Amino acid sequence: MVKQGNIQMITTKMIVMDLDDTLLNDGLTIESYTKQVIKNAHEHGIRIIIASGRPTSAIMNFSKELELEKYNGFVISYNGAVITDCVTEENIFEKKLSINDFQRVCDLAKEKELFIHTYLGNEIFTSEMNEYTDFEGRLTGMPVNKVNDLKSYVNSEVIKTLILGDPAKLKQVETEVQPILGNDMSINISKPFFLEFTNKKVDKSKTIDVLIKALGIEKNEVMAIGDSYNDLTMIKDCGIGVVMDNAPEDVKEHADFITHSNNYNGVATAINRYALGV
Repeated sequence: MVKQGNIQMITTKMIVMDLDDTLLNDGLTIESYTKQVIKNAHEHGIRIIIASGRPTSAIMNFSKELELEKYNGFVISYNGAVITDCVTEENIFEKKLSINDFQRVCDLAKEKELFIHTYLGNEIFTSEMNEYTDFEGRLTGMPVNKVNDLKSYVNSEVIKTLILGDPAKLKQVETEVQPILGNDMSINISKPFFLEFTNKKVDKSKTIDVLIKALGIEKNEVMAIGDSYNDLTMIKDCGIGVVMDNAPEDVKEHADFITHSNNYNGVATAINRYALGV
């Protein structure tokens, strides 16, 4: 564990953790030791929140594994577009991308010759089958549907849409479009080959603000743990920002602390040292 700078230790009342490459190891499972440490945090009265770019349905099995419903936990999904109460399994917050903004992203994907997909219900829809959408389907367990023209097929607001392709090209496209579309949409890279677009009013940090206001918790009482670019807002804005050792170097630069990798109980190490003090 490497400390970046000095921060004053505070009482942690909430821990918000990313899922893929953070809470999950490379085998897409939660290490047994990490589960035990999270249980210890629960028993110390700390709320545990999973915040992921994944759709809600692809997170809830992990929330059940951690017994978040027993401890009044929540799931933040779609990069902050939805908050789900784990007790009732009802959405208590939801912000969608307008049909106009969705169509602008479709035009961008066509212009840049990149793939695109979005979600309707619990299914993924794309104009062209590709390895990246296939990966998303396997990761989430959601069926993938091909339609002739995604822009014409979708006639309502969507939770999130993704442009997909070679990581180097996506990074370049993100840099190009932030000044053009960034005032109207939240734009983040999650996986290196996923460039994600959501409603401007949401990202992980903004949605944490919604949740802590309802729960009476201050932002400096929240610890955020993540590994990728879509975690940066919460890593920078929360009281303690922890980054996994497997994260890109330019994400690590924004950490208060760097913990072990996702394959070596990094989440457990961070909770023990900076929330439980053991």
